[in-house]
Amino acid sequence: MIIYIYGSRSKEQIYYFSVQTKLSLNKWDLLHSFLSDIYLILYFILPVLLYRSISIIMSDFEYTILIRLGSYRSWVYQTLNKFVQSLSIATMVWGAVSGLLLIGAPSFAGWSPFSKLDDSLSETQILQKFIDTPFLALLLHLSLLILSLICIHLILAIIYVKSQRKGIVIFIAVFIWVYSGVSFKLLPSHAYLFNLCNYLILHSGAAQFGNIWGPFAIVIGLATLVVWSVNRIDLNTKIFSKLRYNWGYIIFFALIVIALWSGMREKLGKTIWDQFIFMFIGGSNQTFSLKSFLSYWVIYFGFIYLIQLYLQRELSEIGYYKLLRYRSISKWFWEWYRKIMIYIAFYLLILALFSLLLSSLKRFSFDFYISVDNSITIFEVFYHFFVNGYLQVLFYVLFVFIISWLSKEIFYSLLAICILSIFMFPGLNNWLIIPSGLNSIGYILSDHSIYRISVVLSLWNILGIIFVLYIFHKKDIDL
Repeated sequence: MIIYIYGSRSKEQIYYFSVQTKLSLNKWDLLHSFLSDIYLILYFILPVLLYRSISIIMSDFEYTILIRLGSYRSWVYQTLNKFVQSLSIATMVWGAVSGLLLIGAPSFAGWSPFSKLDDSLSETQILQKFIDTPFLALLLHLSLLILSLICIHLILAIIYVKSQRKGIVIFIAVFIWVYSGVSFKLLPSHAYLFNLCNYLILHSGAAQFGNIWGPFAIVIGLATLVVWSVNRIDLNTKIFSKLRYNWGYIIFFALIVIALWSGMREKLGKTIWDQFIFMFIGGSNQTFSLKSFLSYWVIYFGFIYLIQLYLQRELSEIGYYKLLRYRSISKWFWEWYRKIMIYIAFYLLILALFSLLLSSLKRFSFDFYISVDNSITIFEVFYHFFVNGYLQVLFYVLFVFIISWLSKEIFYSLLAICILSIFMFPGLNNWLIIPSGLNSIGYILSDHSIYRISVVLSLWNILGIIFVLYIFHKKDIDL
């Protein structure tokens, strides 16, 4: 009833604007108005779903349920399943009431003349500037809203598991609701990153960010971090006691931010894809700059250094208990290498999303073309970054592993990486045979075949694995 009453008032308002502007509207204008209204979402939909989220979390936290599920992680995902069911029902009811309010409205496909007015009288007048069809705009809005609500629920569930105090979770939920209204009303336009409604309502985020992908990038990044936290929730760790041991990761993250931010070239590129190229340009045998070389060092060799530290801990812990568990060194290696392969893919994905987020903060265009070189496609850039980048980092890992296994010293691995990176300088790798920095996007600008680079890196990875297996075969222990 509340949705119907509020929707009726919204319908009268949008008809009034249509008469004043003498431009006809259609059902899409009304539907977007009903499902994207800021006041309805912030002051009714959000508190109702927050209440439902808290009730699910508190009612399901029983020891019998925890014993049956076996872990806190499974419990969190079970509460998420129930919350998604409630969210689906609420969305269907919301959509059904909106359908009733559409009766008698003009119907035709595409954006209406009213929505194409260069103003901000309605949600559609903002969204049509960024999205071609009203159906896609509505689908993206609902996707952003649902993903944001899921993130909020998971955060509340994690807080409850860690604190197991109802008062804290209720306070956080009330704070989220109050802050959403305060940030919408009081925050200035330049503080759009901290405006919560920009991540709940697509047209608000699009107007503030200047594109539709900025809010999605931040919400997806938050969702990735939250899911990672849920998967580690069963570990008996204290975050503040861990900070002193994780200072290296904090410094590494800060260096990556500096490297990516300094890689942007505002005077040369117009789109976020241009800036993506500049951030990961690295070095090639024709184009080279010291700043790009240092950025490559931080982004890729810095990551290899962290893997080297992880490897050193693994090597120092190899004993009879691990040999009994894995039966042989080869099986231990494949288990360790499988984890590293997943870490590399996850790292590259985070790098790509974070770089696009930084570009969106500088308000570069999201148009799907590369202005610095029209002969390059976005597919080629992402193929080179993800496929060749993945193969290149895999080889670095194998290279470091072989040196560490043979020498048992971390210093020699660092020295070997330094020597390998020398071949990124111009004139030292003209045939692109040495697997050093071949994932630099500068090679695309130099008209090199990205598929030939894939073949070269694949062959080096195969040779590296064969060499590792040969080493193990000489001194493997079969239990």
